[in-house]
Amino acid sequence: MPESKSISLLVPSELSSQQQNLQAQIQQIVSQKGHFRHVTEQSLRIDIQGKKSANDPLTADAPASAQDDKDDDETPQKHQERLWKRRDEMLERLSYAQNEVLCALDFVSLLISKQSVPAQSSMSPALKEAVPIGTLATHVLQNKAPSAALRKQLNLASQGWRSESFKFASEKLSKASTKLKAEAEKESKYWAQIADLTARGWPVSRLPRDAKAIGVHFGFPEATQQFRDRGFALLRQLDDGTVSLDIPRRRRRLGVSITRGNKTTGMFHFREIMKDQDTNIDQQITEARDSLFEEELFYEISREARSTANQGITTRGQHIEIALDAHSKLSLLFGEDNGSNESMSPQDNETAEFVGTSLRLLLNAMHEQNLARRSQRPPVMTLKPRPIPEYALIRPVIGHLRHRTQLSALLSYCNALIQPFAKAGLPITLETKEFSAEVFKSLKIESSAAILADLVLPAKTALELTLTGGRRMQIGLATFLGSPLYGSRFETSEVDFEFAIAPFSQHETFEAFTMFVRHALLLNLVAHIASLATKSATKTRNTDHRDSRNWKVSSPHIGELTLWEAGEAIKKIQVAVHAHSISVKLTPKPTHDAPKHIMWSWTTQGSSKADSSGVARAAGMKFDDVVINEILGQT
Repeated sequence: MPESKSISLLVPSELSSQQQNLQAQIQQIVSQKGHFRHVTEQSLRIDIQGKKSANDPLTADAPASAQDDKDDDETPQKHQERLWKRRDEMLERLSYAQNEVLCALDFVSLLISKQSVPAQSSMSPALKEAVPIGTLATHVLQNKAPSAALRKQLNLASQGWRSESFKFASEKLSKASTKLKAEAEKESKYWAQIADLTARGWPVSRLPRDAKAIGVHFGFPEATQQFRDRGFALLRQLDDGTVSLDIPRRRRRLGVSITRGNKTTGMFHFREIMKDQDTNIDQQITEARDSLFEEELFYEISREARSTANQGITTRGQHIEIALDAHSKLSLLFGEDNGSNESMSPQDNETAEFVGTSLRLLLNAMHEQNLARRSQRPPVMTLKPRPIPEYALIRPVIGHLRHRTQLSALLSYCNALIQPFAKAGLPITLETKEFSAEVFKSLKIESSAAILADLVLPAKTALELTLTGGRRMQIGLATFLGSPLYGSRFETSEVDFEFAIAPFSQHETFEAFTMFVRHALLLNLVAHIASLATKSATKTRNTDHRDSRNWKVSSPHIGELTLWEAGEAIKKIQVAVHAHSISVKLTPKPTHDAPKHIMWSWTTQGSSKADSSGVARAAGMKFDDVVINEILGQT
């Protein structure tokens, strides 16, 4: 749309008769040009250039010349249409202005037509026909002094209105005073609670983006970033002036339960959550802190569970299951406390409490390790982001639980294994001892800090198996779900049986360890029989120098001793150690009148003797008596 052609006329300002002072000039400049802080060199140059252009006629005509050049480029038809359109607009505006002027003239003429006859000539014919001449007149009214009664009435009315206004103002001021007092009490109550929070140790600060908002820091500064940033909430003022935490209420905790078979036998929740809604601000902040801590705890446990799924850990949403053994499992559920530990096993309740408390203590320890790491010299910067390792929370706890399970199985098996020895009168005992460097010399794992060292380090138990002949075998059990164990390890010390040496051994499975213990007990029985045979042979040589018979250990690893005479084996003794019994079998050189073999055995129920005629129970039969009297005495 082409612009309308117009001429701007600059009206010069009149000079003031009196010189303005500097303050007035500054105010005038600020009101006209704006504040001085917005004045730049470029804006001044533009202002000076604009004044020069307005004073220079050549410059002022430049836009017109440019418009003329633009008009010259138009076709004659368009130029003619634009001129006629401008002409119609100008005539329309002139007609409107003429109508307004004629209406004003008719009004003035009608007003003075009664006093002035010539004014009738300036009236329009339409007005003369519509309105009679002289019907519109003017009068000058003089102010009439009111009477005394009216003045009294007016004074009474004004006093009434004034009294009503004062009463209304008094009520309004009273309401404002009451409201101000209530607001002051609310503010006093609000700031008193803020001061109480600060006195209790909660850090309170303002928001950088909103100076009027006040918040409290309740998170843990050494937590991961996503939980550290969420440890801040605003403190809102309620209608009664009390302080409320501006975050949604979360009542979720990490619960621990133990299931044996398909029945829950133990349960623990860290703390009973208050159900009262009217808790004070300190309890609200404490609850928010605990909820955030519990959420971080479950998050870190879930991260660790995904990386250690090969240890029998299963994750399903808000539920984590950990297999302790073939018949029991540990469950971690993140939610509300809806369970009850009534009518459950006290031992399993204590185990669940141990797990729940240990997990929280370990997370606190990880926070302290983060603080210690952050206080050290930072590592060299690299382009690759450093991965954040998972916290060791589940692994130490599961390691101790599985260690206890393995230790219970070990003690049960060994006690059942040595009971037949007790029935046989052999002094073999199993005792728990202090940790021995000889047993755990291959396990060199130290804690990086003294925080929960007993829980973070591998679980260790040392046992001592006392054998016959003053021999002792150290047994060690260590469990750790990390390098270098990744499970349980059984270690046994070296034992010298004279004819054979049981070396220091490491066993990765329980079955391998039990086989080794049975073999060590077998070698011990062979060594015991060999010592009894040596003593018996010494007595025989003292009485009969012509006796050339001698017992020798022929195959110790299968428990076999042989009686040699003139280079010929005439008798054999074979010892066997089973899971619940021990036995000694005498096999003489086969003859027509001698039995083929005789076997003596001891179990937890007693002792028995078996030969070709049958099996007979022999109550009170001892191992040494059988060897000395029944076996060596027949030699």
